[in-house]
Amino acid sequence: MKYQEDSGAKPPFDWRMGMPLAPIILSFMAVVVWLVFILLFALYWSPGFNIFQNIVVTVVSLVLVGVLVGLVWVVWGMRYAKKI
Repeated sequence: MKYQEDSGAKPPFDWRMGMPLAPIILSFMAVVVWLVFILLFALYWSPGFNIFQNIVVTVVSLVLVGVLVGLVWVVWGMRYAKKI
């Protein structure tokens, strides 16, 4: 069944009600914080590590940020999935 403008019925999803503003801001901030961490790590903490350890720290931190951002979006999606 296609939504019709003149029927007076509400559309199946109102984007104003489910704007993902918080997940967008948190995703952006997570990327910025990760970049600052990698920069500080490279400048101050990494000289005592070898290249393999530096790569492991970078990959693990990237995975952790990815999981955090993914969880934020899953929570947002599950919250608004019932309204569709």
